[in-house]
Amino acid sequence: MNSVQKLLAPFHVLDLTTEKGAYFCAKILGDLGASVTRIEKPDTEHDFWWLAYNHEKTLVRFDIAQDTNSLLRLVKTADFLVESFAPGYLDQIGLGYKALKRANPRLIITSISPYGQTGPYRDMKASDLELMAMSGAMHAVGDPDRPPVRISFPQAYLLTSAEAAVGTMIALYWRERTGEGQQVD
Repeated sequence: MNSVQKLLAPFHVLDLTTEKGAYFCAKILGDLGASVTRIEKPDTEHDFWWLAYNHEKTLVRFDIAQDTNSLLRLVKTADFLVESFAPGYLDQIGLGYKALKRANPRLIITSISPYGQTGPYRDMKASDLELMAMSGAMHAVGDPDRPPVRISFPQAYLLTSAEAAVGTMIALYWRERTGEGQQVD
């Protein structure tokens, strides 16, 4: 392991993300040396994409909606929690930002969703194509005399996950200076 891969060696990540490439944020943190625990429902099926993004993570199976206490126990010793549920879902099951912060005030929670946890679009669902168009990224793709085109493979959640990892690192810098965790949205 080189020094970049060891950067996050003392830290622990809880990965609660869903498919759509969102598991990529926790993978980046793991690639930087953090230990990553992936939490999934017991009946979750895996494909090759899942293996590509999760092969070095420790897998723990339980339903967080049915067993909130198990998650709260894990949160007490975690540095980061990365999630990609619909905005408000964790609050509905008693595991929102306030509850997690009570369990661990130093926890950095990174939330990945199409339009953020607050604001007028928060509850809107979006496809990869819509997200790429709304972000402006499609403006640069295609020929000038035709409408924009979609990139061949879904990119929006991968790009968002990479930016979420950067935001998580900035929150870590803040925590190292102040001792305070926060939510990265």
